[in-house]
Amino acid sequence: MDIDDTDRALVDALMADGRASIQALASEAGVAVETADRRIEALEDAGVIEGYTAQVDYDELGYDVTAVVRLRVGESTETVGETLGDYPWVRSAYEVTGEDDCILVGTVRDTDDMHGKVAELLTDPTVRSVTVDVVLDTVRAGEPIRLGDSAD
Repeated sequence: MDIDDTDRALVDALMADGRASIQALASEAGVAVETADRRIEALEDAGVIEGYTAQVDYDELGYDVTAVVRLRVGESTETVGETLGDYPWVRSAYEVTGEDDCILVGTVRDTDDMHGKVAELLTDPTVRSVTVDVVLDTVRAGEPIRLGDSAD
């Protein structure tokens, strides 16, 4: 799908406020409501927009520790990738290049909870080693890339 400046403006407006009305989105993009509605539907159909979610402050819910977990595996990362979905505390999982095979970003209640989660990972027969870094302060996390700031 070819993305133009109008599409970028609509996506940026949605990323800023996923609950904005179609009228507000159209105004932000400088187009008619019908145009905005049609363009957003096309972006959804093309898979550019995959859904709408709430941003959650995990600290407010008692999840005070964010950990970056680096895994080395003895088998294919595909095998481990299939099991990572079994760990609900894992918010992001990446297969990476370098010394480690996978990097997980997870959120847990406290360090005792983190120790339990890491111990569970170590019971996976495909995991050779686990290294954990505890996040001390979040500088920036999960921020969208504003499409209007980038050129084709």
